[in-house]
Amino acid sequence: MKYQIEDINYMVSLFCPGKCVNCNIWQYEKNEITNNEIEIEIFEKTIQSKYLEKTNYFDLTAGESQLSPKYVEVVRVISKYKKDAFLHTNISGWYPQKHYEVVKECLKYISSKNFRIDISLDGSKENYEKVRLVKNGYEKVIETVNLLKSLGIQIRLTMIVYKENYKDIPWLVEFAKELEIGYFIGYSRNAGLLRNRDKIYSYTNNELKEIESLLTKVNWLDERRKPNWLWAKSIYKNSVPFFNCFMGSRSLVIDPYGNVFPCNECLEFLKMGNLKDFNGDLDLLLESKKALDVLKKVEKKECQPCSMLCAHKIEFPWGKQVGMIGS
Repeated sequence: MKYQIEDINYMVSLFCPGKCVNCNIWQYEKNEITNNEIEIEIFEKTIQSKYLEKTNYFDLTAGESQLSPKYVEVVRVISKYKKDAFLHTNISGWYPQKHYEVVKECLKYISSKNFRIDISLDGSKENYEKVRLVKNGYEKVIETVNLLKSLGIQIRLTMIVYKENYKDIPWLVEFAKELEIGYFIGYSRNAGLLRNRDKIYSYTNNELKEIESLLTKVNWLDERRKPNWLWAKSIYKNSVPFFNCFMGSRSLVIDPYGNVFPCNECLEFLKMGNLKDFNGDLDLLLESKKALDVLKKVEKKECQPCSMLCAHKIEFPWGKQVGMIGS
């Protein structure tokens, strides 16, 4: 069997009205970006695929996914066929009451211990406001944290490292500890879906050394996390190595419109097919010549060098990515 799908990233909706310096999704009109999203019936048929029989990890993501009227229904459908599924979603935290109500409703279908929410907090208030341009955004994040903590789910603060905020790495770790929640540190990247392809993330050697020093100081660069930082650093230094990638065969991305890809790069020449064309039958889609040809392209590294930082089923020259640890 060519497929051993361990996790699915389903982009519930790309709609997000919040303005950020490093993402331009907000430039889309709501009607434009939500038009032609797949119906919940298509997703429900997809989730019953034989290739997802052992899949138990689901990323529900994209724009501000919890603003979508489909979000709770997606959780309900997953729980119907995957009793012990683990669900993860990243949110801005700008809609405290909405986030609270959505998560509370989801807990009718999924155990709180299997539900993790990552809330974006890109540094202390001063630096956060250089990156996130929503009025009172910082205060809304804190309100959301306190509301969701009352529901007993797993919560992490997520910081994406930029030039504007990297000195706040130790601050974020200490703040998360004060709040008695988890944290995650990621790195800036370009993506077509974010409409930031022309955004250049460049750092001086001294800045990269300082970032690495701070990451080391907070004990972030362990066996699981160091490969991702080395990948990011190679991107910023324009020296990305080739690596063995298993995206597509071990992990899939489904965009809001039913297109299936190996990873979040969502490159047109790596589109495996559209679920609408198969009436939601993921098995038929994955067994199609087009999908199998995509697996060959990934294996032959035709999509590399890769600078997306999203692939987690990969083996670098310097070690395995998080999704490969223990495999």
